Amino acid sequence: MRLIDLAEKVGGELSGRGDIDIRGVAGISEAQDGDITFVTDEKRLKDLEACHASAVIVPRDAPKLTIPSIAVKNPRYAFALTLRLFNEKPYAPGGISERAVIGKDVVLGAGPTIHPFAVVSDGAKIGSRVTLYPGVFVGTGSCIGDDTVIYPNVSIRDGVTIGSRVIIHSGTVIGSDGFGFVTEGGRHHKIPQVGGVIIEDDVEIGANCTIDRATLGVTRIKQGTKLDNMVHVAHNVMIGEHCLLAAQVGIAGSSTLGNYVVFGGQAGMADHMAVGDRVMVGGGSGVTRNMEAGQVVAGFPAIPIREWLKAQAVFPKLPELKKLVTQLVRRIEELEKKT
Repeated sequence: MRLIDLAEKVGGELSGRGDIDIRGVAGISEAQDGDITFVTDEKRLKDLEACHASAVIVPRDAPKLTIPSIAVKNPRYAFALTLRLFNEKPYAPGGISERAVIGKDVVLGAGPTIHPFAVVSDGAKIGSRVTLYPGVFVGTGSCIGDDTVIYPNVSIRDGVTIGSRVIIHSGTVIGSDGFGFVTEGGRHHKIPQVGGVIIEDDVEIGANCTIDRATLGVTRIKQGTKLDNMVHVAHNVMIGEHCLLAAQVGIAGSSTLGNYVVFGGQAGMADHMAVGDRVMVGGGSGVTRNMEAGQVVAGFPAIPIREWLKAQAVFPKLPELKKLVTQLVRRIEELEKKT
């Protein structure tokens, strides 16, 4: 693709030769002749001195470079678009393998790709251009929307609804029973989990995630939300639109997340809690109370980030402070004896 054509496709302003042929996309350190790379801010421009790329995507306010460039508002987004242009292939239906298992009364949309050893149970509905890789299980009465891709060994239990353009990576289980038990007579008795799960449009779910069905009602993940690998969403949880949950996040039962919420890796949230829109929770933090919208919190229990940073600054000095307090207590006791 010519550089001038690429600039048009990503909505950028071209500087330098536009007739250069771009044959690939690479990072700064790996780029070779014919590749295009990107920098996110002016601090990284010095890295281009040792770079062998033929062109670069830069921020709009970047100074003029000797290397041909495309200036854009968001270089990372433009780079993502470029990667798609060079790597994504148009969908071509692969049909239904003879070794796939299709149950009774299954409704199949146009142009599916169902690989060997995929199982679609009775009464399921599969939209158009859906891809089911080997080992995928779709339970009775579940629905999958158009253009959804489900990678190998994903289990979708009965009565689960998945929207359009959803991506689910290998090993994930959706619709397993919620962790519900009641203790009576010295034994733990299972509470039947009879609710469902709804995954809305444009959600991406990483590998080895678990999303439990509701006890009653539904567990819901709203449109545009992205889950990293090994994220657990318990029963009756409601996750808002366009949230980002990093690896090993755990959301306990009946909790609610607003829109555009971000959880760092290994952060957790107690049951029956509510987090408002655009809250950011630092990695490894524990949310044990309701959080108003717009906060940035960290620590366990999670507190506003500035308070947490102050506490962290004091923490290494605690042994010295303890020693000082002990000395002061002794001096006070000696003074009290003298008086």
